[in-house]
This record gives sequence, C-alpha cells and structure tokens, in this order.
Amino acid sequence: MIKSLFKQIWNQRHSNAWVWAELIVVLVLLWYGVDLVYNYEAAACQPKGYDTENVFDIEFKTKPDIDVDSLMKTRSTEDMEQVFRLIRAYKGVEEACFYFGTIPYTVNKQYEGYAPHTDSTHWVNCFIRYVSPDYFKVFRLQALAGTFNADRWDYKEYPMPALMSVTLSDSLFSGRSGVGETCFNPYWLNSANPETNYKVMAILPAHKTDDYECYDPFIYLPSPPLTHWHHIAVRVTPDAAPGFTERFTKEMQGKLAIGPYYLYDVNSYADMKEAYDIEQGTVNYLNTTYAVIAFFVFNIFLGMLGTFWFRTRKRRGEIALRMALGCSRRSIFTYYVMEGMLLLLLAAVPAVFICANMQIADLTVHTLMEPTFGRFLFCFVMAMLLLSLIILLGIYFPARKAMQVEPAEALHDE
Repeated sequence: MIKSLFKQIWNQRHSNAWVWAELIVVLVLLWYGVDLVYNYEAAACQPKGYDTENVFDIEFKTKPDIDVDSLMKTRSTEDMEQVFRLIRAYKGVEEACFYFGTIPYTVNKQYEGYAPHTDSTHWVNCFIRYVSPDYFKVFRLQALAGTFNADRWDYKEYPMPALMSVTLSDSLFSGRSGVGETCFNPYWLNSANPETNYKVMAILPAHKTDDYECYDPFIYLPSPPLTHWHHIAVRVTPDAAPGFTERFTKEMQGKLAIGPYYLYDVNSYADMKEAYDIEQGTVNYLNTTYAVIAFFVFNIFLGMLGTFWFRTRKRRGEIALRMALGCSRRSIFTYYVMEGMLLLLLAAVPAVFICANMQIADLTVHTLMEPTFGRFLFCFVMAMLLLSLIILLGIYFPARKAMQVEPAEALHDE
C-alpha cells in the first residue's frame, strides 16, 4: 500500500506540492505556538522545592508605642513568643514556624553572596531565608543529601549551619556533594565581626520563589529569636483549611493583641500566589498570549480542514470508482487517511530542520525553561499530533459523505 500511496502522491504532484508547502509552514508555526505554551506551563508544573498546600502566612505589626516605651521594648521578644505559643495551640494547626528574608509570592526578596573557602574569587548571589527549625516540617522540605539536625540549628553555632538548594551547591562546589563543605559571605569581611563561616548541613531540592520563575540559588540559615518582623507560617490539617483565614482572624484577633503586637494579616499561600500573579501582570500576560495562540490555532484548523475537505470532496468520483471495484468503505477511508499522514510526514522532514535552526538561533521564547532536545522533541510531536487530528477531521467528514452515495450515481455525476 505504501508504494501505491507514493505513486498516487507523485501522480498528483502539482496539487500536492501546494498542500505539502502549506503543511511545512503550518507545522513550523504550530510548533512555535506549542513551544511558547510549554515555556510557561511546564515551568508552572515544576515543583517549587517546598510544599505550600494547606500552609498559611501570619503577619504581625507593632503599635507605635514600642518606639517610645522602653519597657515594651524589653518585653517584646517574650510577648512574641507568647503569641507564637497561642498560634501553635490553635485547633487545626499541625506545625508552626517563623522566618524572614525572601517571602514566597511577594516582592520581599533578600539576596546575599557566598564563596567557597577553596576559591574566594568565586561568588554566587542567592536568595536567603532565615528560618526556625520547624520551618522544614511546615513546608515539608526533604533533604537530597545530608541530614537536618534541629539541635544544631542555632545562629550562635560556629561555623553556622546552613542548608542549600542543589542549584547553589552545584554552583559553589562543582563536582562535589556539598555536604560538610564550608563557605563565607564576602560582604561581611569588613564588618566588626568578619568571621562569617558557614557549614553545609544538607542539600535541598531546587527552589524558586514563584511558579512562573526559573530555579534560583537558595540558602537557609538559622533565624535569630522571634520578633515582629518575622512571618509566622502554619500548616493546618486538610479539614481545617477551608475557611481557616476567616475563622482564625475572628477567634484570635483579640487574643493575639499582646504587648505591642497586633494581628495584621492572614493569607493562604494559594491566595498569595493568586494575588501576586495579578499584581505582577502574569495573569493578563498569559491570558493575552494564550488567546492569540488559540485564535492562531483556530485559523490553522479552519485552513487545513478546508484544504483537506475540498481535496477529498473533489475526489468523489475516485471514491465511487474504488467502491465499484469492490473496496470496502473502511479500506477506502484508511487509504485516504494514510495518504494525508504520508503528506504530513513528508512535510515534517524540512519542517524539523527549520524548527531546529530556529531553536539553535535562539528565536524561541525560553525565559523559564531551557531549550533542550527533550523540549524540542515533545513540542514538535505535539504539533504533529494536532495537525494529524485536523487532517483526520478534514478527510473523515467529506469521505464519509461521499461513501454514502451509490457508486453508479457518483460516477454518472462525474
């Protein structure tokens, strides 16, 4: 059958040449659209390195009195610790922690630079987060290498223990595991206390601060005692998560007004993500981009559907003749589908070279995902499958209608 298909395509080469050229152009454009969607959606599907499901962020502020009342200043840490104990004891709370530095889904980001002792000229800038020991339970962080020791997680330890994302570890200690390695912060060398040694306790998965971001170097360090500038994060049980913000605010607003502190805001990380995406314009940008791509794909669908519909309907007499010669409807339909797929495969040969050169020439959008071979192969195959479906629909309906007509009648009309 393959030989017969090639012969048929060659016999109708004048009309097929235009279809072949059209398929090349459409396949390249469709691949570009699929690749653009992949850049964003694949990044959004990547794990952030930590789990924020059923986790809520609790933020406190201080009353203006703390700036003038020395007694309140001296008791502020004790008051905050009492606040923290009340939050941990609240019904539905599984774990609680406090932290500051880089806050997920916000513009609050803190950077520091670190260099290994083996090469003091090799600095790597990274996001930093100061956390209490329970932080890793709240966000369900599992070490890839090494072991987290809560007893040694103290900012007074020397060298200070640190946990790094695998991205930072690979940048600082290329070719080594990173566990047990030491580094220092060059920015603090000229300070009053220039001893800035850090020892890597464990290596964590790759991290990012937002779903639509690349993986960035990340470091965790022990937090100083709890104060008002810390964020408190709590993980609640799944059954307590619905309505937790409203319920917690209503029941604890008065109880947590201790000393100079008052409850400022409670948000789930899901709500923080949604608000951040809107604030940064990510939602509008993605909606506009996907609307343009959807309109483009719809036009491709109409164009290719019309091409193969007209092409199949024009061969109504040929279908009737094949039926008159004893071919079954199923075999005729299979023949025309295979002919369309063969044309698509012939168009895919030059199209794949065009697409590959576009990716090599850096003409694709890869702000979030690297332009790897796996990405190229996946997007090209998806474009092929979409175009195959369009061709199948373009052949199916007119061929089915033509095969319902009696062969003698169709031949008489011809």
